[in-house]
Amino acid sequence: MSIFRNMRSRQMRGLLLKEFREVWRDRRALGITLGFTLLFPLLMIGSGALSYKVMSETSFAVAVVGGEHAPLLEEQLRGGDLRIEPLQGGVPQELLQGKYDVVLQIGKNFAEDYRDLLSPTVYLYVDSADKSGGRGAQRVQEQLARLQQTIMQQRLAVRGIAAQTLSPWQLEVRDVSTPSSRGVAILGLMVPVLLIMGLMVCSTAPSIDTSAGERERMSVEILLQQPLSGWQVVVAKVLAVTSIAWFGALLSLAVLTISFSLLPLAEIGVRFSAGLSELIAMSIILLPLALLVAVLQILLSLRSRSFKDAQVQLSILQALPVTLLVGLKLSNIELDAPIWQLVPLVGQQQWLSALMAGEPISTRLALAGSVVTLSLVGLCILVGARALRRESLLGAT
Repeated sequence: MSIFRNMRSRQMRGLLLKEFREVWRDRRALGITLGFTLLFPLLMIGSGALSYKVMSETSFAVAVVGGEHAPLLEEQLRGGDLRIEPLQGGVPQELLQGKYDVVLQIGKNFAEDYRDLLSPTVYLYVDSADKSGGRGAQRVQEQLARLQQTIMQQRLAVRGIAAQTLSPWQLEVRDVSTPSSRGVAILGLMVPVLLIMGLMVCSTAPSIDTSAGERERMSVEILLQQPLSGWQVVVAKVLAVTSIAWFGALLSLAVLTISFSLLPLAEIGVRFSAGLSELIAMSIILLPLALLVAVLQILLSLRSRSFKDAQVQLSILQALPVTLLVGLKLSNIELDAPIWQLVPLVGQQQWLSALMAGEPISTRLALAGSVVTLSLVGLCILVGARALRRESLLGAT
């Protein structure tokens, strides 16, 4: 009861007002928050939409040298995203350095060998260092493979041989994934990483200013002389920093939600199914993590030797969770066991991924994982309170 009484005391209310006022009056912190939460998601979404548009509208210039020897081949390649241009001659290497992505060269003996049921050679020239050339060559090979299969079946049918004779089995691929599961695979990594990165970035500047900054300005000495416990000081700073970090994450979530509703996700087989209830759940899930991020950054800033040293250390800290999440995703490590949802950061990433795709999560595990995160927050607050009692804190600069 004494803890709640101290939290409601007049000194604590004054301290909270002071910390919140300093955090929200910091133009640099607000600028970073608004800049990151608004511009970074829009840049990611915009670049993804632009890449999809470029890939869907790109056509490949294919030069066909000697096409008069195989008019059927040239005709079958026309259409789609291949722009066929017949040429009477030319050096393939020089043509690739020009405006052509792929060069298809047909020999003079093609028609004669084809009539004799031989296998005439067709040369496909491509510059593998050119991304567009590689994709264009793949499209040409796909078209030629389909035509080759058709001609082979026709030749067998003329001789009274069933095409199945050369095909011991038929492989038919059936994709059982759903738009929601594809949404988890595609959006499940990007969105949680972006939201967690938003928490880290938005809380960095106020965390440094309220700890290392106050120490260099010598205002922390005046604060410690007040009739306040060390944990009260840390709690006030953590709550103030958490407010702006959580605001930044919610703003990023809103920008992402609006952006996803405008993107043609259905064209790539992805469905954004998060409704209002899922978005509210995501906001609540982010709050304990925002508290943990804020208290860790404040503790690290208090242990730093100077303001600049705190900036360097927190910059390194920002990269750690993102690197961890991306590494776990790319390494295909199985984290399906329920115990993993009790691990801070990993649990939040799994819950955010599921909610983003509109899938349900276990309320019990979410509450248990949040309790574990809040327990770590409480432990870090006690560590910070002990750090404030050290006389070496004031001389750390």
